[in-house]
Amino acid sequence: MKAEPLPFAPPRLSDAPAVRALTSAAVGSDLSFANLYLLQKKYATTIAAAGGFLFRHYAGNGRLQGYAFPCGSGDREAALQRIESDAAARKRPLKFCLLTEAEKARLEQLRPQQFRFDTDPGNADYLYNRRNLAELPGTVYHRKRNHISRFEKLYPRWHFAPLTPENAGDALQIAQGWLENRNDAALLHELHAIRHALEHLNALQLCGGIIYIEQLPVAMSVVSYISPAVADVHYEKCLPAFRTAYPVINRNTAQHLQCELINREEDLNHPGLRRAKESYHPTRILRKYTAYPLSPC
Repeated sequence: MKAEPLPFAPPRLSDAPAVRALTSAAVGSDLSFANLYLLQKKYATTIAAAGGFLFRHYAGNGRLQGYAFPCGSGDREAALQRIESDAAARKRPLKFCLLTEAEKARLEQLRPQQFRFDTDPGNADYLYNRRNLAELPGTVYHRKRNHISRFEKLYPRWHFAPLTPENAGDALQIAQGWLENRNDAALLHELHAIRHALEHLNALQLCGGIIYIEQLPVAMSVVSYISPAVADVHYEKCLPAFRTAYPVINRNTAQHLQCELINREEDLNHPGLRRAKESYHPTRILRKYTAYPLSPC
């Protein structure tokens, strides 16, 4: 009997409980429900839950195209067969994206010599020990502590406030100010996603914070929990005139979170972003692979 295609559909807010139940041990930012929901148009994301697994497919242009490895527990061989049947039924290439090292190894084990693998450093997630970002201990964080000290001397009447629906408008004001005078379609898309996130803080279970200088909001962060042990910093923005607030919002957000690890997502091969992420000394780099079939499917 021919297997039915997987019931793929765009992520809806009502999918959040089911997705979170299947990703309770996840680490990667691509398994954050907030990212699945907020970036679904950008990557043409569809999801399906079946047989104890979350299935994902990305049909967007650019870096994300193909199936993700099934996430969950149960018969992984059967889950892989469901993907193969779905690809055949929909006449899609049997291509995989966002594979972790462990998933790459499992795919090679289950389907030996059927795929070639490629990795792009720009797609790797940066993972940090939360306590390191919250406390900035030791000599490796000496410069970060100095930057924060200078900010506090310049602006002694600053304070941090947790992000809530009541001050979400202040966070949007910061994001809009950050975008001023930048003519970039990708950044406009990001601003749209930030606006959508701030409109659905509670439904997406988002948190984060805002740095104020007196009453002026100058920096913000938007965060969700990928799993109980891992938080994902989706957005971190400062007004251009107050760029010195970046290490302050970073530290204070980490102090506010309750988790072991913080995922600060990818650098997308942007040199400045890479330097900034490396300067916080990640605990782990979560590399991601793309798998291409060696023969037509």
